[in-house]
Amino acid sequence: MDYTINDYETRYYAGIELIGGLKAESKDYDKLPDLWNDFRQVYLEDIPHKVVPNKFIGLEMYRFDFMESKTMDYFALVEITHLFDCDQEDVVTKKLPKGRYISFTINHDDLLDEVENVYEYIKQENINIHLGFDFKEYLNSENYQESGAKLCLSFKLEDDI
Repeated sequence: MDYTINDYETRYYAGIELIGGLKAESKDYDKLPDLWNDFRQVYLEDIPHKVVPNKFIGLEMYRFDFMESKTMDYFALVEITHLFDCDQEDVVTKKLPKGRYISFTINHDDLLDEVENVYEYIKQENINIHLGFDFKEYLNSENYQESGAKLCLSFKLEDDI
């Protein structure tokens, strides 16, 4: 399985959260297109300090009780240059820590199976990732309304590989 490893400085994002979270292995993933549409149509224009060109991620943060609840927090986010106090009640900001990240290019068409395959590969290869979050980076070169689009699934590394 192909991957890249990148060193990143601290990065900042702003966006909206999927209310109620995202249940693993459920139809909750069907809610994501509507969340992204709301984000782009209602919130994106009013978010200040966006990085140009815009860089979007879907951030999944695993709750402390994930093993029992199988629920994670999901955020539709755009990269910003720095954190800010937001006037919009629904807009949140997030910080991704400085460090080494491993990224896998996957097919958007078969997202759930692709994610499962990456996690299986990580387990098989004993890659030491941070288990608190992962994110999907939506590439500006891709059209996610058409078949064949790619994105990157990324994880923070705990140690060098």
